[in-house]
Amino acid sequence: MEYDVYLRIKSEDVHKLGYILEVEDNFVNMRKYENGLLRILVPADMLQELLEFLETVRKHVDFEVVECRENNGRI
Repeated sequence: MEYDVYLRIKSEDVHKLGYILEVEDNFVNMRKYENGLLRILVPADMLQELLEFLETVRKHVDFEVVECRENNGRI
């Protein structure tokens, strides 16, 4: 099972966040940025770890976690 994590983030900060998340190899998959929301795909067993990691990243990039929901198989 996987989860979609939606972040409200400015388009100019998506690239910076991507670089930070790449440090954690195979941790998440940044999927789509649309209407100010970034969708990140994460395995269910790593969801809590991602949320904790994102909390530390907020010191460097301005964003808000808007929603976490089970992925319905959509890429």
